[in-house]
Amino acid sequence: MENQTIEKKDTLRFCILSVIGVFMYFIPVSGSVVPVVVIVNTVKKILGNGLNYVVLLVLIALAATIIGSLVFKNEWCTRFLGGEKKSKLIHYLVALLVVLAVWFQIPPAAVFSNPDVGGQILSLAGTVMLTVSICGGFIVLILKSGIVEFVGTLAEPLMKPLFKLPGAAAINCLSSYVVSAAVGVYMTDQYYENGVYNRREAVAASTCFATISVGYVGVLCSLGGINDMYGTILGLTFVMVLVMTAITVRIPPICRIPATYMECAKPQEAVQDDLPRFKRAVCAAALKSREFDGKAFCDSIVSALKFSQKIIAYMIPIVIVTLSLVHLTPLFTWLGKPIAPLLGLLGVPDAAQAAPAVLLGFIEVSLPTIAVSTGVAAPAVFFTVLLSICQIIFMTEAGNAMLGAKFKMSFAELILIFLVRTVIAAVLIAGLMHLLF
Repeated sequence: MENQTIEKKDTLRFCILSVIGVFMYFIPVSGSVVPVVVIVNTVKKILGNGLNYVVLLVLIALAATIIGSLVFKNEWCTRFLGGEKKSKLIHYLVALLVVLAVWFQIPPAAVFSNPDVGGQILSLAGTVMLTVSICGGFIVLILKSGIVEFVGTLAEPLMKPLFKLPGAAAINCLSSYVVSAAVGVYMTDQYYENGVYNRREAVAASTCFATISVGYVGVLCSLGGINDMYGTILGLTFVMVLVMTAITVRIPPICRIPATYMECAKPQEAVQDDLPRFKRAVCAAALKSREFDGKAFCDSIVSALKFSQKIIAYMIPIVIVTLSLVHLTPLFTWLGKPIAPLLGLLGVPDAAQAAPAVLLGFIEVSLPTIAVSTGVAAPAVFFTVLLSICQIIFMTEAGNAMLGAKFKMSFAELILIFLVRTVIAAVLIAGLMHLLF
């Protein structure tokens, strides 16, 4: 790489594309909202209830593609599905059946007509699909502009020893804070596909960095009635994610995941020359920017659309089951009972009420806060809000994105990593709680 001639136009292209990419993804233009999210919100507002029809049509099209592949052996359909296993394809068909049941209010009403269960499905699916499609489509401005190589080269001395990740993970980390968890996972998946990450690094980055956006931290603080602590919780979130990443990448299960690269991807080679690090970063970035063209942009749009389709198809059956368990059964209350004494040992007030919320974070990031929003002491609310953010893996968005990614995480891996993160975070956050209250 170092022997290639870097022309002024390459450097200029890197600078222009990077400025556009940074502006689109990292510069708030409306409160704490970045431009790509403004676009998502605008399209969502324009579509209104029409977004539900889009979700239905997407699932029908996906089901037709599956039938075309399995029944009619159509080559295009098979290629579109990317060699997915039959078990996962059946999962997609189930997603369509669930949506149809919600659409036509098919019994049991407690499930499909319940606003807290079936009523959440179309809204969640539409939001995730729109966010991933638009934000993921424009991610080419990050991946092909050269900024990943630029930041990665500069951040390598910090990221490798602290987090056992390439320097490019610095961009990956920030993407979730300013956009959404699903987009952070999508970026990780693209890194894996392009050889920036091996499988262990992809799993580590997605389960450690794909947290909620800055804006949604404010939502949780509002739900919990602790708006005055928004700045504190936001700052602690950033610190906690970094500390927990440094811990979890060094212990099972992450440290035992094979460090294998995707078959069709080549591991990225570092620029080995005698130039100062900053100049090496610019050279690597300028060379990478040559890959940005119309085809790369179109491929990015198509890839994001495919990923969003598969995410919502995968999430719908899981979400309908988990929301049913939360709202229609006492399962999480029972599971919370042995946790209450442990929270008591950590000094968390109202431990019996807070205990079920500890596990609810696996389902949806806002459920724990809602569970403790009334009749619970402020320290316990603080503990619950920060814990739910640091758990990161929640099935209504990030978790399903991880299951649908090319780096192939299993459901068992998700649960185990979630539990490990929960234990570590609970101990650390309890200490912070005692310092602040």
